[in-house]
Amino acid sequence: MGDTFLNAAEQLCQRHPALQVVIPAATADRRREISALLANYPLLVERTVLLDGQAREAMIASDIVLLASGTAALEAMLCHRTMLVAYRMAPATHWLAKRLVKTQWVSLPNLIAQETLVPELIQEAASPEAIADQLSAMLADEDSRHALEARFAEMHATLQRSASRRAAVAIGLLAAGQPLERMDGE
Repeated sequence: MGDTFLNAAEQLCQRHPALQVVIPAATADRRREISALLANYPLLVERTVLLDGQAREAMIASDIVLLASGTAALEAMLCHRTMLVAYRMAPATHWLAKRLVKTQWVSLPNLIAQETLVPELIQEAASPEAIADQLSAMLADEDSRHALEARFAEMHATLQRSASRRAAVAIGLLAAGQPLERMDGE
């Protein structure tokens, strides 16, 4: 998703002249890969801070986080950050996953909430243009961002209560293809 995300970020920088982009690189090799990709986006180069690690700090400092689905979405939720999840997988993998996994969401915040809190752009929908459009709309709607961040704070507090047991139950239900029941009030 690297090139797609950078293309979207450059489009977003064109629309929002004061925008700064922060990219955490998990390893030195990943930093080199990102730097090489960034060279193809001259406008983005001057607006990007590339960090060594520090993903959590980058999330906390951000107004909006763009990420691929996975544990990073859970981390962004626990940092109470508005996010956009965009993800593409090999077509055959996507075809198989759609038949095996019986849930309408891919991001952990949406799975935990059992509702769409975080926009998800999957497969063809995860184009640079669609990502830039969605991020631009999210940047413009500060009230919605604050409301979502407050909801994430509530979810964080709920997860902290009996977290291990709740996680085991949720994973078991998801693995069995069953819907998660709300686990409030325990």
